Amino acid sequence: MKFKKLMAVLLTGCMVFSLTACGGNDSKEKTDSNTNKETTQEADQDEKDAQEDSKEEADSGEEVEIDYATFMVGSHLSAKAEAKVIEEFNEKYAGKIKVNIEELPSDSAYVDKMKTLAASKDLPDVVLGKEGIRELAVKNGQAVDLIPLLDEDAEWKSEIGDGAIEYNKEGDALYSIANAKQVIGYFYNKEMFDKAGVKPAETWDEFMENNEKLSAAGYTPLAMMTGENCWTTNLWLAAMIGTNGQEGNDFMNTYHPESYENESVIKGLEMIQKCLQSYTTSDAIGALFANSANNFLQEKTAMIANGTWMTPDFSDPEKAAEGLADKVGVAAYPESGLIEQYEIGYVLCTNGEDEAVQEAALEFLKFKTGKRAQEIFLEDNGALPLTDLVALSDDFKAANPLIAELVEASNSNEWDFNNIDNTAVASTIEAFSSYYPELASGGMAPFDFAAKLTEAAAKTK
Repeated sequence: MKFKKLMAVLLTGCMVFSLTACGGNDSKEKTDSNTNKETTQEADQDEKDAQEDSKEEADSGEEVEIDYATFMVGSHLSAKAEAKVIEEFNEKYAGKIKVNIEELPSDSAYVDKMKTLAASKDLPDVVLGKEGIRELAVKNGQAVDLIPLLDEDAEWKSEIGDGAIEYNKEGDALYSIANAKQVIGYFYNKEMFDKAGVKPAETWDEFMENNEKLSAAGYTPLAMMTGENCWTTNLWLAAMIGTNGQEGNDFMNTYHPESYENESVIKGLEMIQKCLQSYTTSDAIGALFANSANNFLQEKTAMIANGTWMTPDFSDPEKAAEGLADKVGVAAYPESGLIEQYEIGYVLCTNGEDEAVQEAALEFLKFKTGKRAQEIFLEDNGALPLTDLVALSDDFKAANPLIAELVEASNSNEWDFNNIDNTAVASTIEAFSSYYPELASGGMAPFDFAAKLTEAAAKTK
């Protein structure tokens, strides 16, 4: 409710007194006003001085520290390339930027730690956004939209390329940038194939027949795993789904599907169930990627699904059986399918940070995803670059025939699709690991498994 003030008519004497009194109050109010104004001006000047001090500190050459965590250490396939990229960055920015690195022993340890840090809005300044980490960084407000930053740096934008940018965009925003393009088929032991009388399968029926023939010849067909993100197992599953006609291919190119209860998924799970029960190693249930890779590298299995980055390990005497490199072949999946995608990539988590930290972390992100890092990951890791600014030379192709063959296959294959890590939400990926043991034991039917995946997908809504 509004009220009006009533003005009283005063006697002349009172008016004179009142005016005198008002004159005194007016003088005091002006004094107070001037004092307040001076105080405000002083506060504004203090703030301005503080901002200038901060800018001078940033420009003074003092070393700025940023945080970065990685699981690409130790025996990880990308450890050598990762270390080289960080080493070159440190050399280039010595005395200007210091990267505080936290090394985590595995993919799963990394994901668990980053999710915990995301809950408290304490993610490192740059993170790999895999398995839902990017989404958590966006949700908690730490992630930076990279589109304006790319638009300000034409050289960096050209090194990333339109394909990688469009792949990871969410509407008009971009919260992660890849540093490699993935082409994923499978590797096989040619010697084992020859002795079993088989060749890379052209259909999934032939694939299952090959598994039976390899088993009969005394070989374990597949290097599989159900621990961590079920990587090698889910690559096979993605291929089984993604080559099952247009319906299956559309599904494996759908980002964050809400339901897994369709014919293509269930058909793929039926084959995976058989493979887990009869065509893989005894340690596959609960195995980590390291176990799965070792089983192929030590010639305990005939096949492993994985990308080009695994090729350096085939000739590494510390990892592979002697002479393995000469025995390994590479193939597209049955029905002429290949996983072709860009990685989710790196997230800049500096919203709200000091300006100097924001700029330093951006420089690290640019280096980590730019042309030089792509060259290093190609040379040392076999990871394919984002654009043709980093070319596969004839010498490189001659030295890396498996990579060259897989790239050539990608120019003629019939079906392209994503892997499950890129399409599924984090809760669904966790469900695979939780329920695969029951599927393998026969305690859960493929249809019920698909229903569990749908339930898990709903948890992220």
